[in-house]
Amino acid sequence: MKKVLVIGGPTATGKSDLAVELATIFDGEVVNADSVQIYRGMDIGTAKPPLEVRKRVPHHLFDVTTIDDPWDVKRYEKEAVEVVEGILGRGKLPIVVGGSGFYIDGLLYGVPEAPGSDESLRRILSKCSDGLLRFVLERVDAERASKIHPSDRKRLLRAVEIYLLTGTPPSRFEWERGSERWDTLKIALDLPRDELKERIYKRVDDMMARGWLDEVRALVKEYGMDNRLLNETLGYRELVQFLKGEVGLEEAVDRIKRATYRYSKRQRTWFKGRGFTFYDARKKEEILETVKRWLDD
Repeated sequence: MKKVLVIGGPTATGKSDLAVELATIFDGEVVNADSVQIYRGMDIGTAKPPLEVRKRVPHHLFDVTTIDDPWDVKRYEKEAVEVVEGILGRGKLPIVVGGSGFYIDGLLYGVPEAPGSDESLRRILSKCSDGLLRFVLERVDAERASKIHPSDRKRLLRAVEIYLLTGTPPSRFEWERGSERWDTLKIALDLPRDELKERIYKRVDDMMARGWLDEVRALVKEYGMDNRLLNETLGYRELVQFLKGEVGLEEAVDRIKRATYRYSKRQRTWFKGRGFTFYDARKKEEILETVKRWLDD
């Protein structure tokens, strides 16, 4: 059976660097499974691999669209399956890497049919607070609400949107994971919580020093202050709030740090529930040996 390596885990654990190292050793190509790194112009705030690295080792599904043409998991599935099959056809090892769990699920298992997005409805819902979205969802679909973190605005909004479009609880559209498309080795990187928190906070400071705010200003200038993706994406939405004058810069940065750490905890929970084997991100030799044994099997 065709083999596909998948690297997941919480943000800031070094997934991209490991993917490049493994691609170099095992003759592989990297496939993005981060729902935001697919967009051009969202570079610093997504920790996108540098262009020189992407030129040295083949990378796929980075910078493939703009933020006024948002993708969903169904579109990602279609494009990513074609990319992975192309890599396999060249006799290379596909290395899928990213922290967007639903994109990984869609790639490995397929996506069930669900209603598309409605931009006019999204604009209305985007004006609602997280608390209001959760209040609505708890009353129309308590099962779905129990699976979404209170601060996960993107999934809250999407769940309410599905209900309003269809009149059906969004949990009815959740897929049952069947057999995987390929023989996969699923690795998740992790770090002790205090170390991960320190790394996340430092990375946010580094991103700001590298010009993240200027990146957001440029995106706002081109696509507008009310662009849905900018207002829903962790980190970007807080900096847009600063540019709107809703919060100070120090407060915006602090919110990014705290929200990113909360997000890392949700990622850890998600990957644990999907059969990923966790490895200490600092112990690469153990990971290398595991991948080698799997490929030799």
